[in-house]
Amino acid sequence: MKDFDILFKEGKFVGSQFLTAKYWIVEPEKYPRRKYSTEDLKIGFVVGKKVHKSAVKRNKLKRQMREVVRLLLKENKLKTGFHVAIIAKPEIFGAEYAEIEKDTLSVIKRSGILV
Repeated sequence: MKDFDILFKEGKFVGSQFLTAKYWIVEPEKYPRRKYSTEDLKIGFVVGKKVHKSAVKRNKLKRQMREVVRLLLKENKLKTGFHVAIIAKPEIFGAEYAEIEKDTLSVIKRSGILV
């Protein structure tokens, strides 16, 4: 079973206008063979073909979301012990960076990862 499979099986959803997040608080004893730690923080970004057919535009959206998280990590504002998948909705296409940043922060805050 892959990390994403475990995340989608065990995790909880949080949604906003442009994004949905699936998050799981790591339980190392539940999957002992995976060698998970409460010090782990894994964040994945998903922008499907339903959002836009062009891979270039999907990658741009992923880079923008990744930048928001990178800045939070740089300032040590994220808790460890989580696996998170941030999933873009089709409505995100055409949104400005400020809107994407606000929505990404909203989803992260509502999932309890923000310090």
